Amino acid sequence: MKKLLFVIAMFGAVSVEAACTYRTDSLGVVRYSCGGGTAGSLRTDSLGTMTDSVTGTRYRTDSLGTTRGSDGSSWRTDSLGTIRSNDGTTWRKDSLGTWRSNTGTTCRTSSLGTTRCN
Repeated sequence: MKKLLFVIAMFGAVSVEAACTYRTDSLGVVRYSCGGGTAGSLRTDSLGTMTDSVTGTRYRTDSLGTTRGSDGSSWRTDSLGTIRSNDGTTWRKDSLGTWRSNTGTTCRTSSLGTTRCN
């Protein structure tokens, strides 16, 4: 669940023009591919730092629950479960389990564990 929230928050913090699909493999690595031909992975090291293989951006969550990226992005989840980013993007989970952004992007996880955002 934590990685799913991370992927959704990252998707909101990074400007992606095409629809993307995210899947966690058996080793816990999040692999993604986007309609524009971009494909990469998010790997977590032993210290809890997650690194994007395409951009090289590193993400780390501090003791207060704020995740900060080496590119200047940051976000946190408030007490109501809303993810708030430093660029003004917010994400909320609706009653059907779909994550919705204030920018119009939606993300849904299938029964097979694949998350699709458009």
